[in-house]
Amino acid sequence: MQKLQLPSFKEVELDYLAEYCKILRPIAVAIDRLQGQISCYYGELIPTLFAVQSKLHDLQASNLRHTSSLLQAILVGFEKRFSSYLELKTDVNEAILATVTHPFFKMRWLPPRLSGERRRIHLLMLHSAEDLGLVAESETASSNLQDNEDDDFFVFSAEETQVQESQEITSHSKAELETLRFLEDTRKDLLSLQQYPLFKLLFVRFNTTLPSSAPVERLFSFAGIIFHPHRRRLTPEIFEKLVVLKGN
Repeated sequence: MQKLQLPSFKEVELDYLAEYCKILRPIAVAIDRLQGQISCYYGELIPTLFAVQSKLHDLQASNLRHTSSLLQAILVGFEKRFSSYLELKTDVNEAILATVTHPFFKMRWLPPRLSGERRRIHLLMLHSAEDLGLVAESETASSNLQDNEDDDFFVFSAEETQVQESQEITSHSKAELETLRFLEDTRKDLLSLQQYPLFKLLFVRFNTTLPSSAPVERLFSFAGIIFHPHRRRLTPEIFEKLVVLKGN
């Protein structure tokens, strides 16, 4: 600033910028994760929102000298905008199912204040499988799923066993037994879904939705690269195959 003959930043301004970056960091990281190209599953949305909420609450306990009001405004706006997801209302059941059918999350993402929702989510998984007619299809289902990397970004509650669910559920249908086995399995990679054909189908059903339009926008960019003026006579079938190959 001195070389450019401009007023230098004051110490208080630098402190404000540092606090501002500290407050916005959880939101910036969350946006980057949801716009990612490797692990852009719908099931990441709710755990990401809970992680951001937890980190913003943690910042309230820190000694913010200049941006405490900004933090409060961001937290109020965030919780108002995503209240349905943060309170696990019935209108976000598909997002809940996308999360609990993801081996990395299952029910570990539930905060202690919502531990009473475990039973409802458990029944929601069973009813969804029955409604979609997947219980019978799970006998012959097969597909290749890519592995997913672990990340320290998410905030999980302490590991809990599923003893409570096994005591509450009295019937022993195949779907219920597979649900219990899936929730008790400690593996977190997507390849573990090969052992649970019912949950593999549920995972594909509810995680096909993308949490962000960014991957689709990148796909349009690939399409523009392929469909240039010298290749205007591509058939729709060949064009689709070329875009998929480029995207993969």
